[in-house]
Amino acid sequence: MTQRRKRARQAGFSLIELMIAMVATMVIAGAVFGLMTAGNSAFRREPGLSDRQQNIRMAMDIVARDIYRTGQGIPIFAQVFANGRDGVGPMGSGGQDADEIEMIATSDCGTKRICKIAGLVYNVQTEFTACYGFPTPVVLIDTVNHDLGVFWAPEGHSDSSCGTSGAKNGMINLPPGQSDLNYPGGPGFVPDFILVGEIARYRIAVDTEGVPNLERSRTGGVDVGENTWEIIARGIEDLQVEYLNGTGWNDEPGVVSCGAACAAPTQTEYDTIVQRVRVRLSARALVVNVQGQTTAPGGPDAVRGELVSEFAPKAAQGALGIWNGEM
Repeated sequence: MTQRRKRARQAGFSLIELMIAMVATMVIAGAVFGLMTAGNSAFRREPGLSDRQQNIRMAMDIVARDIYRTGQGIPIFAQVFANGRDGVGPMGSGGQDADEIEMIATSDCGTKRICKIAGLVYNVQTEFTACYGFPTPVVLIDTVNHDLGVFWAPEGHSDSSCGTSGAKNGMINLPPGQSDLNYPGGPGFVPDFILVGEIARYRIAVDTEGVPNLERSRTGGVDVGENTWEIIARGIEDLQVEYLNGTGWNDEPGVVSCGAACAAPTQTEYDTIVQRVRVRLSARALVVNVQGQTTAPGGPDAVRGELVSEFAPKAAQGALGIWNGEM
């Protein structure tokens, strides 16, 4: 009897017990592995989403700054938003080609009256201040014809060939080949004011790593002897722009016109002015293989988001408010 009880105590686990234990262990290990995988995905996903959101908001803020400034110090019926920029970019995440937006924005350096023109040499009545920061694009204003031209000014220096005798005056020389930044001024263009400006142009461009970025040029992309394109935000894969004027929302800003010398603008002519701009930016997170990815025609699987905002150019709003008796 004693020997039989001893053998029973030394018997160990049965095959069924071992199988049950192994299955239980695998279930627990699988659950732990799943939690670790989900945690690792979330650990990589959340910073990527944060970067995506920060990039898209920063990009929208910079675009908004230029839209708000568009037309500042410029005749209200001048063409300050460029046509021909609809759908000229790469395919975006929505399945249609990305837009570009190009606008003439000016600085707060103030205007200077032109007192002498000799070819591509322009003299003004007072010296240029450090605010002008040559080399820089400059906007020449023809207030009689409500027209403008944008030019590249490489340098500025003092001269006394016009204005009060003996007084120092500013002078710039616009070099041939870089003078006209695609805004030469229309027929009969004779500028009488000058101010610092930018042709702020935005586009979507794919870099060498295959990442789409929002880029900005201060010269409208025109070659002035230096690359003026700079990356504003990475991961921005689509830009869509619409313009509101008196006819409604349009894919192009349309032609702004005011007749000969714009002596008495009509409601029809005021309706050509861009009143609001709607901008949609789409961005993707640059982390891969994380939860929440979507497929898009214009790029790889990624976690995506978009931001839509509307902005009103301050100069246009002021002019329209005066016209409507609101100011």
